[in-house]
Amino acid sequence: MPKLKATLWGALSAALGLLSILPSLHVSPRWGLDWAQLVATENPGLALVSGGLGVWRGLRARSGRAVLLGAIGLALGIRPHIRRKAVNRAMSEAMREGLGLGWQAQIPAEVHRRFAQSHRTDLWGPILYLLRIRVRETRDVLFAAPDGYPLRVDIYQPEERAGLLPAIIVVHGGAWFHGDKSNYAFGLHDRWLAAQGYVVFDVQYRTTGVWPAPLADVKCAVRWVKSQAARYGVDPERIALMGRSAGGHLALMAAYTANDERFPAGCVGGEPGALDESVKAVVVSYAPADLMLWPADPDGAIARLLGGLPGEIPERYREASPITYVRPGLPPTLIIHGQRDRLVTPVHSEQLFNHLRAAGVRSVLLRIPWGRHGVDSLIVGLTGPMIQYDVDRFLAWAFHHRDDSA
Repeated sequence: MPKLKATLWGALSAALGLLSILPSLHVSPRWGLDWAQLVATENPGLALVSGGLGVWRGLRARSGRAVLLGAIGLALGIRPHIRRKAVNRAMSEAMREGLGLGWQAQIPAEVHRRFAQSHRTDLWGPILYLLRIRVRETRDVLFAAPDGYPLRVDIYQPEERAGLLPAIIVVHGGAWFHGDKSNYAFGLHDRWLAAQGYVVFDVQYRTTGVWPAPLADVKCAVRWVKSQAARYGVDPERIALMGRSAGGHLALMAAYTANDERFPAGCVGGEPGALDESVKAVVVSYAPADLMLWPADPDGAIARLLGGLPGEIPERYREASPITYVRPGLPPTLIIHGQRDRLVTPVHSEQLFNHLRAAGVRSVLLRIPWGRHGVDSLIVGLTGPMIQYDVDRFLAWAFHHRDDSA
């Protein structure tokens, strides 16, 4: 029995380690293997702990198999920790390259003190921070009902505030047909951002699969937030859009086609002067940027959303792609992408970043070598705190920096 237990611990460690390095698995979501792989990748401590137990118990039980399996798990678990410092340096360099030398000096000192002063290397710090912060939450506020479809928003506000605060509108993922506001662990991200001094609006959009209804709803949310700015203590001139996956696509489209008559909002509200759809910045993670790059699958989400395959309706695909609208004068954009993402491949973000740079738009691309789809979903995982460190600074810079073109 001791040998069996030791072997099981070793096998668990080796399995977790292998899950973390294997290519992303494309399996039925109901199996949960995609989430298991994401958790194994983002929490290598699981392989380290189980591997340590496997080696210790294996030595005591004199089981060479358990020791070998545990050692494999230990080696694979410690690998990302060794690479982490180099990735942190690369991310810092990407921020300097995208925003310019001395960009952090444009963040007021009182704002800079709110967030961590170095990339996190532990899991306990973020957990303790989330337990300590105090945020006021207002759930299920109705902001529109296009075609009788009720759309609601969850609002996160800091308990202490002075004057008008910047706002962040969060757009959830879910392949345009699924998902919901504050879904999964993303409500923790909203709380984190609110504690930084922002009013966060996590919004719904229609998941009926009729394009461009979801985009119209996101634009409606922008207009609604601006029309309700005084009520929630928001500065209407300092609003950012944030989205993940399909939500990132919608956030980019809303920001890059602001006030474009070809894509009207799904509602009207507020005074005429408050109907401007432009935003101050955009933050997106693993967002589809060029829909022409998507596999031609007649049963795929994009084919169903747009009503056909790229070869059949190429112009519709181009019209629905954020990369089509890249031009000078767009809001600063932070792009996050895992290099092991097989659902939305990294080429989307690489091409978007290259187009933005060529157009002279302030932009940053953070590449996570081991990252998969959903790389930022676990705020207490390996990558979540790393990304949050740069997201905090990018938003602070975007809301407070001086516009050199002014």
